[in-house]
Amino acid sequence: MASRRMFLGYTAASTAAALFGPGISAWAKSFMDTPQAGWYDKPMRWAQIGFAEDDPGNYDPQFWLDYFKRLQIEAVTLNAGGAVAFYPTQVPFHYRSKWLGNMDTFGNLQKSCRALGMVVVARTDAHACHQDVYEAHPNWIMVDASGNKVRHPSDKDFWLTCPLRMVKLDDADPRL
Repeated sequence: MASRRMFLGYTAASTAAALFGPGISAWAKSFMDTPQAGWYDKPMRWAQIGFAEDDPGNYDPQFWLDYFKRLQIEAVTLNAGGAVAFYPTQVPFHYRSKWLGNMDTFGNLQKSCRALGMVVVARTDAHACHQDVYEAHPNWIMVDASGNKVRHPSDKDFWLTCPLRMVKLDDADPRL
């Protein structure tokens, strides 16, 4: 009986061969033939911190580190960015938290968690954007059934983005 991992591996290899040619199939299959535990197979106790924009400088990182130790957390998902960045981003249109200043809220907590031997996953959420993104890339904004651009329902300073519209159609794969 095939395992779920083998099924997914063969499915991925078949899809890769169909999209990119038969040469890639052997390459993809080589990953399934040598079962190895990945980083994602080891941690069993996970936690997540979803920062709010005003958290930088206003939360106690040591509280969370002590909490993780007490609960024997092995991996954590930390909010890094998306609609609001919690690190000193230089990415155009990636809005930095107003409270970030010269801090690196994500980076500092990430380093501290890694020092505890924890796996750290950076969470990003690009579901919304600010007015400057709307003006520069109106094609990235979600539209309703009538074609109207959609504001965020709980924060009118944000526009909702649509991941399906963030790729220009002329750049998309013609086979799609």
